[in-house]
Amino acid sequence: MAAIKKIVANEIINSLGYPTLQGKLFLDDDRFVISNISSLDPEIYLPVKELRDDDKGRYNGLGVKKAASYVNDLLSPKLAGISPLKQAEIDSWLLKADGTNDKSRLGVNTISLISKLVANAGALISGKPLYLYLNDKFIQSSHLTLDLKKLPTPLFTLLIGAKGGQTDLDFKEFLIFPSSAFPYHQSYQISVDLYHNLRKLFKMKFFTNLDVLDAIKQSVESMNLHFGQDIFASINFQAGLYFRERRYSIKDKEQPLVSEDYVKFIKEIIKKYLLLVIIDPLEENDWLAHRNFSKDIKTDFYLASEKSNLFKQVSTAVLKLNEIGTVSDFFNQIVNLKTNNTSYIISSGHAETNDDFVADLSVALQADFIKFGPPVHSENVTKYNRLLDIEKELKLS
Repeated sequence: MAAIKKIVANEIINSLGYPTLQGKLFLDDDRFVISNISSLDPEIYLPVKELRDDDKGRYNGLGVKKAASYVNDLLSPKLAGISPLKQAEIDSWLLKADGTNDKSRLGVNTISLISKLVANAGALISGKPLYLYLNDKFIQSSHLTLDLKKLPTPLFTLLIGAKGGQTDLDFKEFLIFPSSAFPYHQSYQISVDLYHNLRKLFKMKFFTNLDVLDAIKQSVESMNLHFGQDIFASINFQAGLYFRERRYSIKDKEQPLVSEDYVKFIKEIIKKYLLLVIIDPLEENDWLAHRNFSKDIKTDFYLASEKSNLFKQVSTAVLKLNEIGTVSDFFNQIVNLKTNNTSYIISSGHAETNDDFVADLSVALQADFIKFGPPVHSENVTKYNRLLDIEKELKLS
């Protein structure tokens, strides 16, 4: 059985124009696999840290040459001769080698890269598609039954707001998802058409957040589809981005809103636009808003969060491998969520690459939803296209 010969890492550029890690794992039979790692969102507090160079003379200090050297000079020699099939053992060793709670010594980027490479190499050795290999590994480690009977429902981003977005609106992402009555390939086609139709009809001229929701509704109806039946709207609010001095400042209101009024506004949006999936509508430390939101709120929608400390308070968790670390830790998160009857959205990272590992992972773990960004641009399309391949292989189309 083939074993690891060496791992070689280098610095590449992600979708936002900053460095991230790419790695190649070579087996002793000369076969190899390649993985890239997406980068963390600096706007969101996370309990893990990436390893960056802090050399202000290169990429504003965001270089990853140090992380690459850790892989090449420290970690690769230690892993030589070990079978990639030992995913759990290698992942455990990585965490012990780091030895910190926030993965700051080696960096969560370094740890995630090696863990992904090991999983890819294990699938190569086993002769199985990656999604099937990961599914087998999850079942072995969790002792849970998880049949590959569906593709996750895709949440397609139509418009990005907030800092770095296509507009200066407040909400982070405006999304849609097609009815589960549509097979995946048709859902993808509809979302691509809707993405372009929205821009054709409205020329990106939006003044408030609700303008976008109205435009999405009109765009759906212009395609002879039923809003709230064939196509559902979703919002990733990232409310912490517009929460200042105990107020929510949004363009839909002339004055900043106190928690009570803001919660009332959000509830009105949910009702008017038939929102079934909402992500982080409240600032995570605004406990008054959290208490008010839970009062008299309907329960037939998914309240999701990207904040790990809020997972117990929501019906859906948003999971990103590069924010967790190892594949094994990701498996453990899924087990915990299933134990607590919490569904999960498997998401790509903040600053992505053309790596499509997350598509296989989402199918392997039978995620309720996936969130890979807009249905355009190569870093997103490569993941959506991978699901097209899996749909055919599993005969789900």
